[in-house]
Amino acid sequence: QALKGVVPGFENAKLRNFGMTIGTRDSRKIIGRYNLTSEDVRNEARFDDTIGIFPEFIDGYNILILPTTGRYFQVPYGCTVPPRVKNLLVGGRCVAGDKTSHCAMRNMMACTVTGQGAGVAAAVSLKEAVSTHDVDVKLVQKELLRQGVRIH
Repeated sequence: QALKGVVPGFENAKLRNFGMTIGTRDSRKIIGRYNLTSEDVRNEARFDDTIGIFPEFIDGYNILILPTTGRYFQVPYGCTVPPRVKNLLVGGRCVAGDKTSHCAMRNMMACTVTGQGAGVAAAVSLKEAVSTHDVDVKLVQKELLRQGVRIH
């Protein structure tokens, strides 16, 4: 509105693609039961509590690794679990990890992995009448596999 009122030629201007223009790529993350590391996302990490996989794809902080090799890392349930808050799970770009792992986990497809994993864990915890901290990860994995999720 300020530009429309003062700068000649802006009278009929419209704002488009503002979010993409700002380019906010890094954001807040939780501290999790497990915090993903650069080492994890670069070296095909494996976890007993895996809720899905994601290709080795890192874009940020002067690192560019494209998903062309077939390499992948497992996404641990622990990165969605804040250790001090019961029955709260976090999916998406704010899962626990360092800044390099965030370059992989902020990707929309990685967000779907943590979102589906957290959703299934929440449903299993309700069905089993336990907190999300105490949910049996094997039951979560069984349901994810039933849904067609690749966890290994």
